Amino acid sequence: MHPVTRLGRVIQQLRSFGELHAGELEALAAELDGASASDVAARLRIYRDVQRDEAQMVVDELVDIQADMGATGQSEVAPAAALAEAKVSDPAINSPRRARWLAEQAAEEERRRQPLSRRDFFSGGAAKTDDQ
Repeated sequence: MHPVTRLGRVIQQLRSFGELHAGELEALAAELDGASASDVAARLRIYRDVQRDEAQMVVDELVDIQADMGATGQSEVAPAAALAEAKVSDPAINSPRRARWLAEQAAEEERRRQPLSRRDFFSGGAAKTDDQ
């Protein structure tokens, strides 16, 4: 299974667990108003153990994904998946205009890295070429 798909599944699990546990703890809080302390303590320990097991399941899956990505030589998650995880939508992510702009920015950065002659330095920087 592809790492992006697996990470999506883990994210969904975390969201589901969060909602489930919030509901369980709210029910426990309602019971605290009228139940004996020993019953509530026993149920609280059960919830604690379940949450610990579910959290460990998610951690194990993330470690497995990390190992798979390291084995295949992938160093980072695809940018589109990272944007989807952050709930940020960038419609121009694959735009040809954006690609051209990024190439221009990279060329400008490379031009700035080039050594300057004294004349260029004292005249305010290297002269730009006609296409710039």
